[in-house]
Parts: sequence; C-alpha cells; structure tokens
Amino acid sequence: MTKQSSFDFSYLRAVNDEYLIVTALRQELPNQLPERILFTGVGKVNATHKLTQYLTQNPHIKCVINFGTAGGAFDVKKGDLIKCTTFLQGDMDCGELCGGPGITFGDDPVTNGVIQFGTEGQICRTQDQFCDDLDGLDLFEHLVMDNKFNCVDMEAYALAKTCAMMDVDFQCYKYISDEADGDASTDWNENVSSGEELFYKVLRDEYLFASVE
Repeated sequence: MTKQSSFDFSYLRAVNDEYLIVTALRQELPNQLPERILFTGVGKVNATHKLTQYLTQNPHIKCVINFGTAGGAFDVKKGDLIKCTTFLQGDMDCGELCGGPGITFGDDPVTNGVIQFGTEGQICRTQDQFCDDLDGLDLFEHLVMDNKFNCVDMEAYALAKTCAMMDVDFQCYKYISDEADGDASTDWNENVSSGEELFYKVLRDEYLFASVE
C-alpha cells in the first residue's frame, strides 16, 4: 500500500466491527484506507446494489459512514468537508401519480421522499447526472424544510435509503470538490482526493478510529 509522508499510519481501525466506510471511487481515498471499506462505483444503481449485497452478507454492520465528493450548491464552498443528514432524490418525478418531485410512486411512505438521519447537518441532492450547471437542473426550486439543498452528488440518497430500509445508521460526509458549474469536471479531477485527510480526521476525532501501522 502506498504511503504518503503526510499520514502517520497505514490504515484506520474502527473501535468495533459494526462500522463500514462506503465510497464510490478508489480515487477519492487513494493513499490510505480504513480497514473495512466498500467501493460501490458511481450512481444510485451501483450504490444500492453494492451496499445491499454487503449488508445482507454482513448483518453485524450497524453504522455506514459514507464519504465522497460533491458539487457545492448553497451555503458551502469548494474545499469544505460537510456533514449531510438530509437526502433527496433530485431526478425522481412521477408527476401526478404521487405527491410531487422526489417521491417514488408505490414506495413505502417512510422512505419514498426526503430521507433524514438527523437534522443538524446539510442537505444533499442525489441524481444520476454529473452536475455542471445548477441553473439547468430540473426541480431546482425543490425545497426541504424551506431550505435549498447544499450539495449535489450521485450516491448519497441511494445509500441513505438502503440503510433506512435495512435498519442501519447512516452518517455522510461530502467534500466539496467543485461548484457544480462549467468548471466542475476540471475542478473535480483536480480535487477528487483532496478531502481524504479531512475525512480521516473526522474518523479519528468523532468515531475514535485508531491509526494502525
């Protein structure tokens, strides 16, 4: 495993075996790794499939901690690491068949709209399209508790919904790699791994993960 001088550990170990770190891409955590980590691939379908499969095979997991990059929307800036606790599906709209944008027709009412794991964090909108034009998004005016979403990604809602349906706690941290504008692709490529050390500090400070040589 490649080791960078800015890190003083080979990997991070959780306080018990109930935690799982979930990330879409290896590039987002390229230099050091938590001891137990799942890479899902990009998008809601990949995220749902991989996490459901893992949790089914590992019923001892009680808390999923998601880390990933996201485009900044409102009240965040590039380079921030934010905690998200409210999740909405930005590209779901069944029209008059149900109660409005973001609600999946026929779903259990508990999980068919906005999903929350607490209210103290930011709002993340998930969609199966890389966002490089906030003004062009459909459902852009969709409000959650009278607030617009803070960031946009491609997996968090799917992961949160899977955890809600499987009775597993979900914690989510997003590194704002770009501003979801015309420079988003360039900025993402330049910053995809820039949140790594910030996230590991959270794991050590907030969840008591230990550095292991």
